[in-house]
Amino acid sequence: MSYLKDETVMTRTVKLVLILLSLLTLTACNPPSMSNASTISLTTVDNVSIVGSWSLPEGAKRAVLLLHMMPATRESWDGLAAALNEAGMATLALDLRGHGASTTKILASGEKELLDYRDFPDERHQKSRLDIDAALNFLKSHGFDEEHISLAGASIGANLALDAMQRYCCLPRGVLLSPGLDYRGVTVLHALKGLRNDQKIWSIAARGDSYSAQTTEELQKADHGRVTITIFEGSEHGTSLFAPHPELMEQIVDYLKGS
Repeated sequence: MSYLKDETVMTRTVKLVLILLSLLTLTACNPPSMSNASTISLTTVDNVSIVGSWSLPEGAKRAVLLLHMMPATRESWDGLAAALNEAGMATLALDLRGHGASTTKILASGEKELLDYRDFPDERHQKSRLDIDAALNFLKSHGFDEEHISLAGASIGANLALDAMQRYCCLPRGVLLSPGLDYRGVTVLHALKGLRNDQKIWSIAARGDSYSAQTTEELQKADHGRVTITIFEGSEHGTSLFAPHPELMEQIVDYLKGS
């Protein structure tokens, strides 16, 4: 009987070890998530409800505002946001108006208007500037001054990020994934001219994404001192660049840590 008891204990121990190893393997294989992020709602000056994912690591001294591409939502930044949080930076990823959960505007009558980016003329896409204004006010209310807030944007979000940097002259750094010379009337070359000398941007594109690659090269030609560029092979656009280039997330973290 003693032998059988020992064998049972050994069997249970082996099973427990196997379960622990399986859990460790799953943890190692799964990408970072935004499990610690809280969902917040901001109201713009034109009464649009903007939903975001907000994460504030203890002791964070810097914050990064994340602006998605179209069509996409704030979740497209989950991997990068988790990497930034791990490095001690706060993150706020927005659903821009008409996307994801940001689909409600309160009219003067008190009635709700449902927003869908697919129905937007260019002028309503450009009003996403107001979403960014609300987000920056939120970050400032949590103790982050402009000098400690950077931006990362994808596609039209990249254009909006650069546009914000020329409107808020103390924002130090921006990462632009697949910008375009003109997305829905939000242009980049004019915005670049409005940057201060100490504001820096890093523009990233894939060569097969010809419009974004051309835009990235044009940005560098227009201003060598403030613009760093990377052009990958392939044709991925915006946050889709992370899949074939997983090292890019850590490189972006290092770039923004230097702001």
